[in-house]
Amino acid sequence: MSQQSTWATEEEQEIIQENLACYPTLYSIIHKEPRLYRVSFDQYKGCIPSKRSDDVAEFSLGGILLHSSLDKTFQKLLEKVEGWLKLYPEYATPKFGKKLLDNFFNFFSELEVYDALRRAGSFPERDIAMTGKTKNLDFKVFPDERDILIEVTTPRMNRNTELMYGEAPHSGFFDQQRGIERKGYTGPPRIWVVILNKIQNQILEAIGGTDIPVILIVNYTYVYPEIIECCQYTSGCISGIVLYRNGTSKFCPPEICALSEKERRFFTRLMGPSLAEKFNKVISKKE
Repeated sequence: MSQQSTWATEEEQEIIQENLACYPTLYSIIHKEPRLYRVSFDQYKGCIPSKRSDDVAEFSLGGILLHSSLDKTFQKLLEKVEGWLKLYPEYATPKFGKKLLDNFFNFFSELEVYDALRRAGSFPERDIAMTGKTKNLDFKVFPDERDILIEVTTPRMNRNTELMYGEAPHSGFFDQQRGIERKGYTGPPRIWVVILNKIQNQILEAIGGTDIPVILIVNYTYVYPEIIECCQYTSGCISGIVLYRNGTSKFCPPEICALSEKERRFFTRLMGPSLAEKFNKVISKKE
């Protein structure tokens, strides 16, 4: 089935343009694109029942802009993107603008990781293709005397889990105030599916025949709490997984890790402190 999308009315298009004007760098790379007026889309590629499309479909960049005047979360996302585009002009291009319009949250994560790499003192190369390979990986860095490749992914919840909501959640995402109901669902968490597919269908194909270490960085904001320890099942395939959300992160190396101590430290701190470290810092401030 084809992917279903909803589009802005003429009145909504004016609101989108008005709100977009608040972000001049973002405006410069997307304001003429027709897909700017796509409000939401079926992230499950035509599998959402039509009666649930309004509460399960995912907002596109146009939808985020449409509702940003009233939603502080959306405002913060747009402010971050605007700041990154100003700071890193290599991303402020119509080509990347089209990517943001195609899937805002995926490419928000790419920008977020790029910013973290730059702040960590790296100058990452982007869109890395090995000789003779057709699949690309997002970044290449050099934290300790050798190249390391990085792939970034932003999983969504399993469709069956998403559809279990009795009330409408925020578009397409886990609502922390309501919790999540998994009764009756016996399949694997969506994050498992995404991680294993990434490794098998992209990473291994992209690096096949080489021994370059690969780190998978996972923004699990939209599959929380469908997150579990996963590196034990990827040992030998990649050199580690960084899981992050809301300013905290966890580096999960395999049992036998070929990374140097410096490389391990680099990825342990890359996307923020651990949840325990952040909690202890908050407690110490209160004391």
